[in-house]
Formats: sequence, structure tokens, C-alpha cells
Amino acid sequence: MGQVDPLFGRRLRELREAAGLSLRDMYRLSRVSKSLLSEYENGRRRPSAERVELLDECLDAGGALAGMVPEPAPSAADADRIERAAASPRLVDRQTVEALAGVLASHRRLDDTMTAGELWPIAAPSHDLVVGLAHDVRGRHADALRTVAAESLQFLGWLHSQLGHYARADRLWSESATRAESVDAASLASQSRRFRGSLAWERKRPATMVQHYQHAAATPGAGRLHQIDATIRTAHGLALMGEHRDAVAVLHQAQDTITAADDTSPDEFAYWLTPTWLRFPLGLALLELGQPAEAAQNLSAGLAGLPDDQRETNWTTQYKRALADAQGAT
Repeated sequence: MGQVDPLFGRRLRELREAAGLSLRDMYRLSRVSKSLLSEYENGRRRPSAERVELLDECLDAGGALAGMVPEPAPSAADADRIERAAASPRLVDRQTVEALAGVLASHRRLDDTMTAGELWPIAAPSHDLVVGLAHDVRGRHADALRTVAAESLQFLGWLHSQLGHYARADRLWSESATRAESVDAASLASQSRRFRGSLAWERKRPATMVQHYQHAAATPGAGRLHQIDATIRTAHGLALMGEHRDAVAVLHQAQDTITAADDTSPDEFAYWLTPTWLRFPLGLALLELGQPAEAAQNLSAGLAGLPDDQRETNWTTQYKRALADAQGAT
């Protein structure tokens, strides 16, 4: 993935100020919000290539800004392998699979700094290629490529959910889980089912939420952190249904295993799923069970434990809101 020039934010501010424009003026010209412009200038978010081109035009910068934010792309050698494989799926080898997985990983990382609307046109073509290849591939590397395709389906489901395409997201996650299990990628299957549970939670469907999380927790072979996360979220769903006794029992079951998971490292399918991450679902469940002080403690610890590049991402909003609710109730 091409790296943003570290001087991009400073250069954007210099060009804006040289043109005598305030952030409000820039918003009027570009329709990019003042808060987002500020994050670009301070280096807290990566703009899309399309957004940079727009800013270039507004500031009459002659492409100076666009050259500082390259599109994520594989190396020349990897791009050549991917091109050959697209023409003939039988040419898929280990290096091609790794190249395709690397492109997907770069898109997942960009999700921490770009909106779904900005990332979609970048990620969709790669997704279509991977899924198409997985349909036709044969040979010893077929399962590895099919695993990448299942992961890509999951990621595209995430983007659809962020864009409000909920039914489409749910279908993609269901397909991702089915494909993942067919190639023994149990943790990936569990994760896709947890995404379905999270969507049901957001849509205020706790019974469906519990169903998906229970399925995720029971996925044979799923990693320990995946199982614990799904179990805690099952407890949260039961609490939302008013089944507090069952929720407490399930939560105790999960809490008994959290300490044992302290030494567990994130797996390839969920770089963000760490023992610290488990504080988020635990905080939500405790808040719903009427334990705001304990909820606030866990949510605070979860937010404090995030890497710097994840603390201001869109997905942290729900946990910050829950923390405010917990603190307000203590």
C-alpha cells in the first residue's frame, strides 16, 4: 500500500492559508466538513485519492496534493501475478494468493482512516476479482484463495453495513461464514456470524442477535478470543431481552475464561481482537445488567488500550457513547 507523505497535512494547511481560506471557506468550496479537514491537516485521517483530487482543484494546487497520497497498490511483481491469474485462474500460486491477501489487508487497515464511501470504490474491484478467481481456481492453492475470498466477502459486508445496506451486508456475512467453514477457517466463520449478531443489535433485534452470537460461540475450532467475544455478546443480547438471570450465568462463564486468554495473540482474521478488546462487549453487557460503574471501568480500559490510529475511528463512537451513559448513571 502506498504510504501518505508525512508532510501532506502540513502542505494542505499551507496551501489553504496561502489562499486566504478558513476551514469554513474550504467546506463551502469542497463540501468536506471542517472536522474532517482538520483531521487531514493534523494527520489523524487518510483522505481518499478522490477527496485529495477535489482539494487539489479547490486550492488550484496543480496535483501537488494528489501526488502525496498514492492509491494502495500491490508491488509491480505482485500486480503482474494478479493480472496473469485473472486471465487464467489455473496460474494461481502461493505468491498470487499472498499478494491478493495483502491487498485485502491494506484495505482493512484503510478502514481505520477512511469512510466506507471513500473506501468502497477502492476495495470493490479487488473483491470482485478474488471472488471470481475463487470460483474457478483449481489445484493445491485453491483452499487458500477461497479463504481470502471468504474474508473479502466479510469485509465487503462490513462496508455495506456502514453504507446502510443492511440486508446485503447480512447476506454477505452469511455467505462468508459458509465459505469459511468449508475451508476450515473456523475463526473467520465465527467472526462473520458475530458481525451478523452486531447488525441485529444495531437494528434492535435481540433474539436474532442472541441466535447469531450463540452460533458464533459454538463454531467448532474457532479461536479462544472469538469464542469469548461471542459468549459475552450473547450475554448482552440476553440482557436486552430481559433474561437477566441467564445473561449473568453466561457472562460468568465468559469472565472465567478472560484471564486465561491474556496471553492469546490476535489471529490473521482479526488483528484488532485482543484481550483488551474484550473490555468493550463486557462493558456493554454490564451496562445493560445495571452495573454502570463496572461497565465504565471496562469501557475506559478498552478505549485506553486502543492503538493511536484506532482511537478516533467511526466504530469507537458506540463505545464512547456507552461510556458516557455508564458514567452518567454512576
